[in-house]
Amino acid sequence: MKNRLMISAMGSLAAMLLASIVSCSDKHEKYDSSMVIDIQENAPGDSTIYGLACDGCTDSVIVFLPYKGGDPDTIDILAAKKLGKVFGKPTIGDKLAVILNADDKKEASMVIDIEDLLGQWCYMAMPHFRDISNLPARLQRRILAQIPDTMKESLLVPREFGINIKNGFSATPIGMMRKSNTTDDQSPVEYPPLRVYNEWRLYNGHLLLVRTAKMRQMGNDSIKKPADIIDTASIVMLGPDTLILKVGDENLNYYRKKQ
Repeated sequence: MKNRLMISAMGSLAAMLLASIVSCSDKHEKYDSSMVIDIQENAPGDSTIYGLACDGCTDSVIVFLPYKGGDPDTIDILAAKKLGKVFGKPTIGDKLAVILNADDKKEASMVIDIEDLLGQWCYMAMPHFRDISNLPARLQRRILAQIPDTMKESLLVPREFGINIKNGFSATPIGMMRKSNTTDDQSPVEYPPLRVYNEWRLYNGHLLLVRTAKMRQMGNDSIKKPADIIDTASIVMLGPDTLILKVGDENLNYYRKKQ
């Protein structure tokens, strides 16, 4: 039942993946929320196969049971591993996303261990002084050099930001603070914006991080739902305690938050 629910969940949000997402650009993308796709099918253009890792997985092969049914397949992952395209370490029972070699269906070109992707991923965000943030870097350094160290220590305190990637394709931000409970607006320093996502999806080896738009009141009685915002990330590295994503030209480095 759990596996069936996962297949259904993968399809239920597939409407977000329009042709604009097929290109997997690294910019913010928008999708047509009116698009309807069969919940048992991949989104258009997605060649990913989803399933479970079975007994017999090694450093060179995975034994893979697709959700679509049939017997387990033994798939060679050695070439993908050499190219750094095996993300995570598949073990028995793990949910996997596999992209096969177009010329050899017994060989994978990419493997993502979804179980290893789940969890709380964080980074330390450093604040900057509001009044000098737009000045040239050299001038900022001169000004900072004149500020007493004790003041710097009290104000320039790093804050833990991140994302909690959950089962069921939901996500929550880590580090968000309610303005009503803080004095951030009066502080002489400010933190970089927190990337806020509440859904995620895999698509042709990319990680789609989604900020779902909420219903907003427009005028007196008119209600309009704006399009969701999607960041398309390439997975650069996925280890037990390290996740590196590339969004546009920026590498985002995360560590796994200890429970």
